[in-house]
Amino acid sequence: MISVLIPTYNYKCYTLAHDLQKQLEASGEDYEVIVAEDGGKDQVVAISNHRINELPCCRYIRRTQNVGRAAIRNFLANEAKGEWLLFMDSDAKVVADDYIGKYIAAMKDGDADVIVGGLMNPEKLPSPIVTLRYRYEKAAEYQRPAAYRQRYPYARFTAFNVMMHRSVLQEIPFDESCREYGYEDALMGIEMMQKGKKIRHIDNPLMHLGFESNEVFLRKTEIALKTLHRLEDRMFSETSIGSVVMKVRRYHLVGTIAFTFRAFRNIMKRNLYGSAPNLKVFAFYKLGYYLNLK
Repeated sequence: MISVLIPTYNYKCYTLAHDLQKQLEASGEDYEVIVAEDGGKDQVVAISNHRINELPCCRYIRRTQNVGRAAIRNFLANEAKGEWLLFMDSDAKVVADDYIGKYIAAMKDGDADVIVGGLMNPEKLPSPIVTLRYRYEKAAEYQRPAAYRQRYPYARFTAFNVMMHRSVLQEIPFDESCREYGYEDALMGIEMMQKGKKIRHIDNPLMHLGFESNEVFLRKTEIALKTLHRLEDRMFSETSIGSVVMKVRRYHLVGTIAFTFRAFRNIMKRNLYGSAPNLKVFAFYKLGYYLNLK
């Protein structure tokens, strides 16, 4: 049995559940789709998502208390009946008619504990106010093909679109200390590497639709950096910013870069909030912000 598990927070995902249910029904496999609202208060979204209960083998669970990005995924896994768990974010869109079929084929090959499908972004900028996130995601598209991801299978693990055997999550649950945005799936990837779980990356992407405004994305980036700082002893050396920070420390440049960040932070924010944010400015902003965390 396949359990499709979708955590959400104030996001309409009836269409996503509907498209998945159609493919699952056609596959001939036993299945269920479970969507769990993690404490969102938007009544319009809730009314829309309640329609998921009308779909065969689908249910929508509205939880009144927000428990965080890791705990809501563990909750969904505990609710699930399937041997295989397919996690995806609610701001995703199914773009291929054989999306479920590709996962089933990979699952039946039996050569992996975890199968990562990947992510794609819209070809056109969705809105001028989301330019920072859009440019950042588009710049990383060279990392999207499965052949590239398979070269770094654990570092490229993501919970955005992944199928895993139930036994993996029983042994390595999402770390519930990760309540806010960022790094809960990166931490899981490191733990999978340490425990020898086999990850297979395939080209089976979902379209990413959840682009935040520049201001919101920068704020979420700061939250993620605080999470990484708290987890530094567990995963720091395995992250891209961690490797940069280690070089900065080695060459005794921490004070200089931290001071420069404080002096020019507002100027950098004006660039990043604007219609043409510079990704090099964004990279320096992240480094400087991290070096100023206590």
